[in-house]
Amino acid sequence: MTAPLGHLVTLRNSTLFVSTYLFPAVGFPLLTYGWWRSSGSWPFVAVVMGVPVLFGYLMPAVATHLVKRWRFTTGPRIGSYYVHHGFVYGSKLAFVLFLVVRSLASVRSAFDVASVVLVTGAATAFGGWWHDTQAVRAGKIEVDGGIDALMSFAPATYFAMGATYAGVTLGAHSVLALDGAAIVWVFPVGLATMCVIPSLVFLAVDPPTRRVLRGRLFRRAYRAV
Repeated sequence: MTAPLGHLVTLRNSTLFVSTYLFPAVGFPLLTYGWWRSSGSWPFVAVVMGVPVLFGYLMPAVATHLVKRWRFTTGPRIGSYYVHHGFVYGSKLAFVLFLVVRSLASVRSAFDVASVVLVTGAATAFGGWWHDTQAVRAGKIEVDGGIDALMSFAPATYFAMGATYAGVTLGAHSVLALDGAAIVWVFPVGLATMCVIPSLVFLAVDPPTRRVLRGRLFRRAYRAV
């Protein structure tokens, strides 16, 4: 390995460490405080920070344990994904949206909402694609089919994830700003929306996953006969 290449590998590994471990540990509490200062509403903070955390545990669990499309190979894990996986998602999604929105009071028109949704989706797509590509090259994530397979589903799925999160968050703010008690239904609706829309996009762009799920459903139906 030449010296320049060795430096690039070191830089890549350091960046992945910051992204996977350091940023969630430092960023999550800071973003929680930042969103509270921005909104002044703890029910809203529960949605903007809590929904992506639960999403980040539920959907990767399905992808790694049920579908088994990819797996993580390093760090403390629950099966094939990180112990702190939800906080990785929560901190990064909240960070991107915080940079895009800047001020919730400035989001007033339908054009403002659409702009936030699209920009958040695009930024999440790029960030997720870049991180996962580097992680696959470093051997920290194993994907069936390698980087070519990752490129077939990651950009669209991450875009849907970021865009849906932005829409859920803005919708939650519009409701909770008037009635904080509405958290009892806003949170589960937001979580369900976060789980369903990106999953449908993932299924639409990833034929191998569709085949796996069809096979499981067929075998289950066959055993039930």
